[in-house]
Amino acid sequence: MGTLPGSPEDRPTFGKLVGNLARGFFEFLGQIALHFDSLPLEEKQPIKDFMTTLLSNSGAAKQSVEFLVKDDRELKRLLLDRAWWVLQKDITGEMKRELLRLGREGKSGHIDEYLCAHFRADEFGKLQAKVKIWLDVPYLNERHQIISDSLEAHKAGKYTLTIPSLLPLLDGLTRQFRKAHERPRRNKNRRGVIQVNQFAGYYRRKEHKLWGAPFEKFVNQIAYLPFEFGKGQPLNSFNRHGILHGELPDYATETNSLKVILLLDTAAQFVRAVEKRSRSARPASA
Repeated sequence: MGTLPGSPEDRPTFGKLVGNLARGFFEFLGQIALHFDSLPLEEKQPIKDFMTTLLSNSGAAKQSVEFLVKDDRELKRLLLDRAWWVLQKDITGEMKRELLRLGREGKSGHIDEYLCAHFRADEFGKLQAKVKIWLDVPYLNERHQIISDSLEAHKAGKYTLTIPSLLPLLDGLTRQFRKAHERPRRNKNRRGVIQVNQFAGYYRRKEHKLWGAPFEKFVNQIAYLPFEFGKGQPLNSFNRHGILHGELPDYATETNSLKVILLLDTAAQFVRAVEKRSRSARPASA
């Protein structure tokens, strides 16, 4: 004779109830962990900073605080060594682990290809999404045709067209931004050729040190490093002055083209955020 529905044999025991609740709880925690891991560095950082401060103030062991920040420091050094900066809007937990693995296994030379492949995926969907955001910035919106043509050239592998087309937009965007948002300096640069360097310093002061400092270092020591014309080439083929003044013949690579796009993206997203805050702070018109 079968067990009747609702009989004691069918009823879950207290132990089973507790087990089911525990499994559900840990599955929930697992989903939270997966979601947190998928976030870019920029979105995780406030939580990490809070945890670091909490551990420091509570007298926790120094090793606990170091555990939270050591991988970020390693990532920063690794990317700068390969003439990159910390891409805080793009690097997720999965990307970070892969970049660190390449560095730890002595394969840092593969970092360029890894990042190019990442932004090449889904028919360059990530780059398309970035360009769409750029158009919120009036200066870039007015030059949308240059941007659109440059992106198509990048997708087609025509890097001789993308790099010299987009670099001047970085100069113009930062020059306009500094004029609108930064206090004029007494010793104003009359030639206006170091606008990006000064913008990078402003960016470092306003952004988190994990990505603000590497960005400024990349701009000052690589991309906009003063170029000694007639005295040989710099160690890196990515130099704005050498490229736009016709001194570097070997700049047209996918890596350099991607760096220009992401350099402009870093500046555009920052300008967009500042301008958005400025608009929201203005009093409503009567």
